[in-house]
Amino acid sequence: MCGRYYLNEDVKEERLKEQIGEAVRVAARIDAPIKTSGEIRPFDVVPVIAPSSLNRRIGAFPMQWGFHHPTKGMPVFNTRSETVLEKPLFVTSVDERRCLIPASCYYEWKKLDAKRREKYAFFAEDGEPLYLAGLYIRTSDTHRLPCCSILTQNAHPEVKSIHERMPVIVPFSRAEEWMSPDTDLLGMIQNLRVDVRAEKAQR
Repeated sequence: MCGRYYLNEDVKEERLKEQIGEAVRVAARIDAPIKTSGEIRPFDVVPVIAPSSLNRRIGAFPMQWGFHHPTKGMPVFNTRSETVLEKPLFVTSVDERRCLIPASCYYEWKKLDAKRREKYAFFAEDGEPLYLAGLYIRTSDTHRLPCCSILTQNAHPEVKSIHERMPVIVPFSRAEEWMSPDTDLLGMIQNLRVDVRAEKAQR
């Protein structure tokens, strides 16, 4: 969790449209591929909202969702928020490299039995885009794009019957607060609440 999310091809929300466009322009300048619609999978390059490393201005940038752990080799595209402060991998990111990954919805699979799972899509109850909380790192000097991981938490009661975990979701009205190094990360997460609704996925 969360192993897939979705960006609509026809984005109607103007702010999100502008953010995607900004990330596309940055990607074009560095000749990087970027996926701006459809089902997003780990290791895709996607639009991500983050503060600029130069002046801390919040903008949209291309980042790779997920990376391989530098010593353990396992893929890292989700990170448990409850234990992130204990992870040396994110020691700098916790304060300086917070980000938001925009999505139209995210997916989760409900286990029906030993062999069958049912796919669900989760949308914001108010119809707004979802902004999934994340952290990003630079994996090496030779990898030109930053790599991000989505933070997860225990599922809200309305989600728990489908899956016990869910992404941390930040209202965009609190984006600057989330990305400020002065904001207590775990304290803010404990006080976040974005209501979501589940639908059986058609795709």
